[in-house]
Amino acid sequence: MKVLIVGAGGREHALAWAISRSPKKPRVYVSPGNAGMAELATLVPIPASDIEAAADIIFDFARPTVAILKHTNPCGIGQDDECLRKAWNRAFETDTQAPFGGVIVCNRPLTEKLARVISEIFTDVIIAPDYEAEARAILQKKKNLRLIRMHVDKYRMEKEQPMLRSAPGGIMVMDRDHTPLGLEDLEEKVVTKRPPTEDEMRAMRFAWKVVKHVKSNAIVYAKADRTLGIGAGQMSRVDSSKLAVWKAEEAGLSLKGSVLASDGLFPFADGCKCRRLDGLGALQF
Repeated sequence: MKVLIVGAGGREHALAWAISRSPKKPRVYVSPGNAGMAELATLVPIPASDIEAAADIIFDFARPTVAILKHTNPCGIGQDDECLRKAWNRAFETDTQAPFGGVIVCNRPLTEKLARVISEIFTDVIIAPDYEAEARAILQKKKNLRLIRMHVDKYRMEKEQPMLRSAPGGIMVMDRDHTPLGLEDLEEKVVTKRPPTEDEMRAMRFAWKVVKHVKSNAIVYAKADRTLGIGAGQMSRVDSSKLAVWKAEEAGLSLKGSVLASDGLFPFADGCKCRRLDGLGALQF
């Protein structure tokens, strides 16, 4: 048996110590930040922040969803009510380069069909509430791939706890940002002459949940069941907009009829006019 401990506190150290003395002698792995456990466990290059970010994203979606992350940012998210592999295809098509060495997460038991297609690329971590036996057998053949089974109820309870952040001279105690805000009575917030269609409204709800998890001047182009282009990590919102459009073009994905979600206000129209977007359906910020 293999055990991966995520976190870097006294509780995690005590858990590693107790497991290492189990008569079953499981192999214990810990994420970076746990150098003090070197005698008890094997360090693996998986930042705990990546795992937490993946779990946080997937909890915001009720429909069957697959998300792919790199450095805590989503590089693609897809949905499908019937088949997780189709959801994967929609997520992966958003960016076929970034997922290598990333984290994959889904909110349904991981199927054999999905496991087969995931096994074709290199990835560090897969997170799911459970795994079909055939899927687990396929993925366990991959070297250095970590499979994490997420205890949904326990994770939800943990996320209700306040978050601690240290700074020189003190500690901040904050409530966690675990709920997408602004989605209630969305129809009443429309300010344009033409109201969004039902499909556009569904796309905006989806895009708004995605953009919540994109870091630093977030821009997301999406349809109701998939991301099309994501711009992140830029000091300028215009640059993030250009990046999102460029990523969609590189992937061969049309933005016609899509919606654009931003985590901040466009003070000028330059972010929307960074490329020719005559077919854009709706803006949301």
